[in-house]
Amino acid sequence: MRRNLHIKLVLIMVLLIVSLMVVVGAFLMNSVTGYYINDFYQQIADAFGPDNADFVRNLQTATPGEEDGAAMVQEVLSAYAGILGVDRRNRNFFVLDGATGRCLGGSAVPPEGGVTVTPNISAALLGTPGFDSSVTADYMDAAIPITRDGHSYIVYILDSRETARSLNAEMFSLIMEALALGLIISVLLSFLLSKTMVDPLQRLTDGIEQVAQGDFSRKLEITSSDEIGQLTESFNAMAQQLETNIAELEKAEQQRKDFVANVSHELRTPLTNIKSYAETLADGVGELPAEMEQRFLGVILNESDRMTHILQDLLTLSRFDSGRSELRLTAFPFAKAVDDTYQAVLMDAQNHAHTVELRLPEHLPQVRADRERIMQVMMNIVSNAIKYTPDGGRIVLSAGQTGNQVWMEVDDNGIGIPKGDRGRIFERFYRVDKARSRQSGGTGLGLSIAQEIMKQHEGRLYLVDKSEPGLTIRMELPIRGPGEEAGHGG
Repeated sequence: MRRNLHIKLVLIMVLLIVSLMVVVGAFLMNSVTGYYINDFYQQIADAFGPDNADFVRNLQTATPGEEDGAAMVQEVLSAYAGILGVDRRNRNFFVLDGATGRCLGGSAVPPEGGVTVTPNISAALLGTPGFDSSVTADYMDAAIPITRDGHSYIVYILDSRETARSLNAEMFSLIMEALALGLIISVLLSFLLSKTMVDPLQRLTDGIEQVAQGDFSRKLEITSSDEIGQLTESFNAMAQQLETNIAELEKAEQQRKDFVANVSHELRTPLTNIKSYAETLADGVGELPAEMEQRFLGVILNESDRMTHILQDLLTLSRFDSGRSELRLTAFPFAKAVDDTYQAVLMDAQNHAHTVELRLPEHLPQVRADRERIMQVMMNIVSNAIKYTPDGGRIVLSAGQTGNQVWMEVDDNGIGIPKGDRGRIFERFYRVDKARSRQSGGTGLGLSIAQEIMKQHEGRLYLVDKSEPGLTIRMELPIRGPGEEAGHGG
């Protein structure tokens, strides 16, 4: 890439210099020629103009006893050669017969065969001054008809343009020298541009190749604030974002694998139990005691219920993940929902000899939410506190309002969660005490579902740090409905 781009830069600079010098050279050379032509005709016009009336009068007025009018015209022209610019090298004058155009004399020997009849001479033969010349012609001329003592003559000024050609030749030489210098400068500049442009692009190319190979660790140095610098900065941001996305994809893939493994494990245990007890019943039909058959059937039914609960929770999470779970929003008293939860779990807590304390302030507002889903979250939090607190424990259920949201906390003095596992409490199939959870029919999906419900309500569910043994979980719920303006409903 470096070589190709360098060659392109050199070609661009060379073409730019050559094109510029060609245009400028052509303009200057045409300008010099045009200026010389205009100066020539202006000089001739001034010589025959009112400011040189004596010159014109001397050309037209014969002297007494004059015998050769053409010779006298030549003599006058020689005397006034300065105002005509005649130098007898590049510019000369000739006296022509006004009727035939034959050369009668001049400042130089006329060419063999006489002076060539030009368009200006033809115009003068018709009595009109000839002041015309083409830029492409290799000469300039002017023909002015005069009358002297009844005879007509033509004063013919001829310039070879040698002066203009010499100037153009020198200018062409200067242009060629400037072109050579410009080409040298263009090559040097191309190397400079190659270094300032190609090197960052080469680094970008190397970085892209590393990214293509899966290496996102390299961060390119930003050496300028121009477009290449912005491109480098965007590349670094892209590489970092790709690294983050890939890490998230890998994490999601690992979670998917873990999820499939957990689902398989959770379903395999009850299926194995069902199969074992069913086979035992099938093999011992009529031989097993009725009490044992009833116990085996009870185990089969419990394991079936457990599978049903797992599948129901999985379907619930699937609806959350796909966005197909819609909330049924209604306005209801938050305090009443907390009290209903307390009343629902009170008997279960008493069966475990737990002390459950309800701290419910007055005048809690109504909230706009899906009451069934919010009750599901509350029940899950309180049931976990009862389940993971050893018998005879203490559980405090409290609620309140902070700004535009209400909250509920469940604090217990149970087994708690190890510090290293606190960030995993809302993961699917995570259990603090796996043996106790399975014995009590837990699926390990309850808090995951509760977390998804709170997210749908734009609320929060999180652990509260505490120094004492046990666990505190706090639920925060906006008073307004999800997606509604603050203060709506209530």
